[in-house]
Amino acid sequence: MTITGLDTVAVVVSDKRDAIRWYRDVLGLKVAYIGPSKPAKDPVVQGTPDNPGHWIEMGPPRPGTRVHLCRLEDGQTEPGPTGITLLSDDITGDYSRLKKKGVRFLSTPKKMEWGEWLCQFVDPDGNEFDLKQ
Repeated sequence: MTITGLDTVAVVVSDKRDAIRWYRDVLGLKVAYIGPSKPAKDPVVQGTPDNPGHWIEMGPPRPGTRVHLCRLEDGQTEPGPTGITLLSDDITGDYSRLKKKGVRFLSTPKKMEWGEWLCQFVDPDGNEFDLKQ
């Protein structure tokens, strides 16, 4: 038996509805799953972006890794580095596209000594992400 990869990575957000819109409309991640706002025995029952339950997944169909948007019960968040790196096949194009949508970058794309391009940005809650090509 071996571990074959990551399924979801949790990112703490202050408002689930706003987070869905930002990750979907700004970053371009697809809504993969939104749990119902009230418990349901039928697994087909889902919530909506305007009425989401606790479990929200953004990203590609499985087996690709998804981002789980979650809100702490006390509403407190501690934004900072997430350790999450998003991949791009055109980092300068994505940097420009995201800047136009109001994304705040902590650095511009630069070629690293090991040959990859890298920059950092934050989501509306202050969570920091790397963007890499």
